[in-house]
Amino acid sequence: MSPDSNVRRRRIALGLTQVELASAAGVSRQLVVAVEAGVNTPSVDAALRLAEALGCSAEQLFGPSTSRPSPSPAGIRAQVEVQPGCLVIAGCDPALQIAETMLSGAGPAALLALDATSGQAIAALRDGGVHAAVAHGPTGHLQQAPVPVLRMHLARWQVGLGIAPALASSVKSLEDCLDQLVPIVQRDQSAAAQQALRRAESALGRELPAGTIASGHAPAARAAAALGCAAITTEAAARSAGLHFVALESHTVEISLDRRWEQHPGVESLGNLLTGHAFRFEVGRMGGYDLNGCGSLLGTTEGVR
Repeated sequence: MSPDSNVRRRRIALGLTQVELASAAGVSRQLVVAVEAGVNTPSVDAALRLAEALGCSAEQLFGPSTSRPSPSPAGIRAQVEVQPGCLVIAGCDPALQIAETMLSGAGPAALLALDATSGQAIAALRDGGVHAAVAHGPTGHLQQAPVPVLRMHLARWQVGLGIAPALASSVKSLEDCLDQLVPIVQRDQSAAAQQALRRAESALGRELPAGTIASGHAPAARAAAALGCAAITTEAAARSAGLHFVALESHTVEISLDRRWEQHPGVESLGNLLTGHAFRFEVGRMGGYDLNGCGSLLGTTEGVR
C-alpha cells in the first residue's frame, strides 16, 4: 500500500473529511488533496503533523515497504463490495488518484482507484475484482488483458532511475549505480518498472543486488530521497521527490475496461474527465507526462488466455 493511499484510507477509516484532517494537522486542504493523490511529498514537519492527526507514526504513514506487496483478488473484491456503484480501477498511475478526487461525490459515476502494479491490476481484472486495469510498458509490449476489453490511451512516460541529488554528479546511469554499489529501491516483480530495470540489467550483463521493495512509484522515489540512494520509478515521481532522473525506457500507459462494464455510468464520466482540460492541467503540473491522446479509444481486444 502506498503512503498516499495510507493517508486517504486512514482518514476515511477515522471518518474525517479532507478539511477536517487539514484542520487537525494544521495544514492546508490543498496539501491533503495533493498528498492523497500522490503528487506532493510533504515536509518532515507536515508529515509528522499528519501522522499525529491520524493516530499513527510518520514511518507507518510514509515509510517504504520492506516486503513484496501481493494483494489477493479476494482482498480487492472486498474493497469493491463496500463501494457499490463506483467504477473500480486498479493500477499504479498517480493520475488515477487525481481522477478519483475530481470525480468524488459524483454518485454512481464516482471512481475508486486501487493501488496495484501492472501485473496485479491485470490479475484483478482477470479474476473479476475490478472493472478496469491500468498497465504500462514499452509500446507494443504491454501486458495484455486476459478478458475481452475496451482499451483507452492514458499517457506516455519515462521509466528509469531517480537518483538522490548528492549522488547526481557521479551517478549518471545504472552502470554507475552498480559500479559504485549505490543501493536501488526496487519494486515487486509484477511491476512494469521492475521489469524495465531487469531488462536494463540484462543488457549490461550485470547482476542487480537485492534492495528495499517499495509499493509504488511515488513511495520508491520518496524512499530514495530519504535514504540518499537511487530508485526505479517514473520521471514524474522522481521530479516530485526532488531526485535527478535517468531514463531507461519509454512506456505507454493504457486502461483496459472489461467489456461487460461498458455501460457502467462511470465509464462516460471517466472518458469525459480524461479528455477535459481540468484533468490534463492537474496531471500536467506533476511533469513527466505526455498526455497527447489522453482518453482516446484504441479499440477492443478479445483477451489473451
